[in-house]
Amino acid sequence: MKRKAVKQRVSEMLPAVLAAFLAALLAVASPFERTEYWLGDRIFVREKPVNNSIKIIGIDDASLQAMGPFSGWSRQQAADLLNAFDREHPPAVIAFDINYFGEKDEDGDGALAEAAAAYDGLVMASYLQYTTKLEQQPDGSLWMNTMHLAQVEKPYEALAAVSYDGFTNAMQDADNYARRAMLSVVWHDQVSYNFACETYCRYMEAVGRTPQLPKTDEQGVYGFDYTAEPGMYEVYSYVDIVEGRCDMRVFQDSIVLVGAYAAAMMDQYMVPIARSAVMNGVEVQANHINALLDGRTFRELSPWCAGLLGAVLVGGYVFLAFRKSLSFGLAGGCGLVLVILLGAELLYGYGFYWKCLVPVLGVAVAALARVVTGYLTERIRKRKILSVFRTYMAPQVVDELGKNNNYRIELGGRDREIAVLFVDIRGFTSLSERLSPGEIVEILNRYLGQVTEAIFRNEGTLDKFIGDAVMAVYNAPLDVQEYRQKAVRTGIDIVDAVGRMNGELKRDFGVEIACGVGIHCGRAVVGNIGCEYRMDYTAIGDTVNVAERLESIARPGQVLLSEELYAHVKEDFAAEFLGARDLKGRAGSVNVFSLEVTDGTGADR
Repeated sequence: MKRKAVKQRVSEMLPAVLAAFLAALLAVASPFERTEYWLGDRIFVREKPVNNSIKIIGIDDASLQAMGPFSGWSRQQAADLLNAFDREHPPAVIAFDINYFGEKDEDGDGALAEAAAAYDGLVMASYLQYTTKLEQQPDGSLWMNTMHLAQVEKPYEALAAVSYDGFTNAMQDADNYARRAMLSVVWHDQVSYNFACETYCRYMEAVGRTPQLPKTDEQGVYGFDYTAEPGMYEVYSYVDIVEGRCDMRVFQDSIVLVGAYAAAMMDQYMVPIARSAVMNGVEVQANHINALLDGRTFRELSPWCAGLLGAVLVGGYVFLAFRKSLSFGLAGGCGLVLVILLGAELLYGYGFYWKCLVPVLGVAVAALARVVTGYLTERIRKRKILSVFRTYMAPQVVDELGKNNNYRIELGGRDREIAVLFVDIRGFTSLSERLSPGEIVEILNRYLGQVTEAIFRNEGTLDKFIGDAVMAVYNAPLDVQEYRQKAVRTGIDIVDAVGRMNGELKRDFGVEIACGVGIHCGRAVVGNIGCEYRMDYTAIGDTVNVAERLESIARPGQVLLSEELYAHVKEDFAAEFLGARDLKGRAGSVNVFSLEVTDGTGADR
C-alpha cells in the first residue's frame, strides 16, 4: 500500500515537474524573443507628458529646400546656428546628433570650433566602429569576437578640443525596434558614454545636480522607457533659427538637440511607442534623455532568474490546477496570468524588464488543458442531468444549471429564500386593438427579448411568460450572491431598456409602450411542481403573490418594492415611500416603495 501511495504521488507530481522544466528551458533559451518584445511593449509602453526642457532643432524638408542638400552644407551652417543663440539666455546644453568627423574646409571648420568654444555644455556625436576579430581568452582558448571595438570616430580635433562627445550607435533588438542602449565603452583608457547619457550628464552638471547613471546588465546594456510618439516634442526648423525667425529666449536653460528631421536623411527607427510609424533619430535621443531625467530606465532580468520564475509559476499552477476543481483551474489560470502581467509591470517600475511570455503561455496552455480534461470528465455526468431537466424545464434554466458542476437533480420542491420579479406591459389590450396581430407579435418579441436579456444579465431565472407578463426568480435553483440587489437591478434595466426601445417602436409602428415592475423577497417553495406527466420548475407561495400584486398596481415606468425587500437594498438604491397599500386577494396592507428610475433617454420616471 505504501508503494502504491508513493507511485500515485509521483504520477501526480510528474506533470508539474515536466511543465516546470519546460518553462525554465524556454525562458532561458528565449525562442520567442520578437513576441516577447511585442508583449512587453503592450504592457509597459505608455505615452507620458514630455519634459518641456527638451527641445529639438530639426534639419527638416524646409531647411533642405532653403539651404540645399545636407551633403553640401559647410560647417559654417553649424557655426551660424550656434551664433544665433541668445548669449544672455543660453541653453543649458546643446547637443548635435550629427557627425562632424575629419576636417572638411578650413574656414567652416574654424568657424564651428570658434562658435563651439563659447559654450560650456556642447555635446557632439561620435561613432563606434566594430570589426570581427579572433581573440584569445584568459584560459588560452580562441574565439571569434564579432563585436571587437576597432575605433571610436570623434569630431575633428579643433571641435573635439572645445566640446564633449557621445556615441550615437543605435541598438536594435531582434524585432528591429530601438529600446536599449550601451552605456559606455573604454577606448584608449578613456570612458565614452552614449550620446543621450553624455547630454544628460552635461545638463545635470549645468543645473547643479548629480547625474544618476542607469544600471546595466552584464553586457553593459540598459533599456529606456519611451515618453511620447513622434512629433510630441517642441521642434524648430533649422532654417528658421539661422535666419532669425525664432525668439531664441525659448531655449534658455533647455536641452537643445540638433538633428535630422527629414525623411531624405534616412535617420529613422522603429520604436515601441509608435509601432505603426517610424521616429527620427533625434526624437529617439529626446525620449532617451527624457527617460534618464525621469529615472525610467531598465535592465532585463537574467535568463536564469526568468527561468526560475517560469518554473515556479507554471509548475505550481499545473500542480494545483489538476488537483482542484475545473472552475478553480480556469479562474486560477486567468488570475495567475493577470498576476504575472501585473508583476511584470511592477518590476518594470523598479527598473527590471521581465520577458514574461513563457509563464503567460505556460499557464494559458495548462489552463486550456485543464479545461479540456475537465470538460471530458464532466461531460457524461452533465449530459445525464441536463437530459432529465430538459424534458420539463425551460431551456434557460437548463443552461444555467449546466454551468454548475456541483448541481444534483432534486425532484420536488425546496423551501428557500428568493426574490421574485413580475413585469407587465401597461395598456397592452388597447394597444392590441390598434395594431395587426403580426405587429403585436413583433413588438412583443422585442420587448420579451429585452426583458429576458436583463434577467439573465443579472443572474436571474426566467420562470415563465404569461402573455405580455414575465416572472423571474432569483437565488433559485442556484445560490446567487446579492440576489435581492440583482433583482432590483433587473427592474431598473428593464425600464431603461423599454425606454431605449421606444424610439425604434415609434419609428417602426408609431406606438410606444411602458411597463410596470413589482419585486418582493421572502421564502417560497421552489422546484419541480406539477404532476407525473407534466412538471414545471417554478416557485409558489405568498412571496410570489405579493410580487405579482405589486406589479399589478405599478404605474407605467414604475418599479415597486416591498418593505421587506427595500430593507435589504436601501444602501444601494434610492426609493420613495408610497405608504401602505392593500393588495388584491391578500389580508393586511403592505408598505410599498417606488424606486427612482430613469428611462433609456435619461429622463426621470
